Amino acid sequence: MQNHFRVLLMCAFLAAIIAGCAPKQAPLPPQQPAGYVDAVELKLKCRELADQMLATVPNDALKGFVAMPTSFVDESDTSRSSPLGRLMAESMYYEFNQRGFPTREYRLTGKINVVGGRNDLALAANQVVPTSGQKWAALVVGTYYVDKDATFVNVRLVRASDGLVLRTGQLVLVNTPLVLRMARGGSAVASTTTSQPRSSSLYPDLCTTPGANGTIRIVQGK
Repeated sequence: MQNHFRVLLMCAFLAAIIAGCAPKQAPLPPQQPAGYVDAVELKLKCRELADQMLATVPNDALKGFVAMPTSFVDESDTSRSSPLGRLMAESMYYEFNQRGFPTREYRLTGKINVVGGRNDLALAANQVVPTSGQKWAALVVGTYYVDKDATFVNVRLVRASDGLVLRTGQLVLVNTPLVLRMARGGSAVASTTTSQPRSSSLYPDLCTTPGANGTIRIVQGK
């Protein structure tokens, strides 16, 4: 009996030693919320869109141009945009700059006016961009179409002086709750946009000749 007790005691001692020497498993990283994962995926999609347009930069054909991203518009109603359309335009500022392609914030005219009751930060509508004798302006215009299961996005880099399409890109977004919520505008955005008049077009007809005074009007929607 005493020998049997010693054997059990030795086994317990050896088990404790083995357990102490075993490598400790690293704790699992915290799982990210599904909404965060969808947001990161949307950011990567914007990067993919810029890659399609600027994969060949530097390129002599694009030398000297300055990009002016505008809010992407709803293909079903090009007089309106949404948080999704505005976010994709803002992403183009970042993505173009990261690739060494200069961009211009045309909505600011040298003065920053803070006006209450508006959704957009320092947004100035009906901007007039001079194009007479200047070949630098390249508008980034895009559309999105929300279908049952997916959202189709198309974008163009357009020479403002004559409407020549310099670059194009397109992608398909999965209709995650984030994409649908942003495309539909949400209740807060919808309640304000219905009370404000909308322009007939979010950006000008780029296939027409600029005005006699050598300007092209950009109407940046809300």
